[in-house]
Amino acid sequence: MNEQELRQALGAVEVYKAQLEGILEQQQLVQMSLEELSRGKATVSEFMKAAEGDEVLVPVGGGSFVRARVEKNQSILVNVGSGISVEKTAEEAMQLMDARAQEMMDAMKKLSESRQVIEMKSAQLNQMLQSEYERMGGQPM
Repeated sequence: MNEQELRQALGAVEVYKAQLEGILEQQQLVQMSLEELSRGKATVSEFMKAAEGDEVLVPVGGGSFVRARVEKNQSILVNVGSGISVEKTAEEAMQLMDARAQEMMDAMKKLSESRQVIEMKSAQLNQMLQSEYERMGGQPM
């Protein structure tokens, strides 16, 4: 392996490192979305148990809550994207959140698979570089 090939291999290691960092960030975002969905489902579940006129605490984020009274019409406003919300029954909202959670879990699985592939390629390349460096008479990297 000549010097140019070594430099290219070292560059590839850096690319793998950047890809892994990007995947880790994406995994964190997906995990945060899953946690938000879980909190939303818990809130809707409690809302479904409430009767007309009951006072409930509605989470507004940051550990803060608003007191609210349940009306006869137990509908939920659900964000469907691009800042657009539609009115759904509590059951429909739960189904939608379940579907979104499944999509998030599928995305997390794909990210994990990509991460494993990149980690494997990076480890193989690092091992090859280490062997080449030692072959050239250098110290272990």
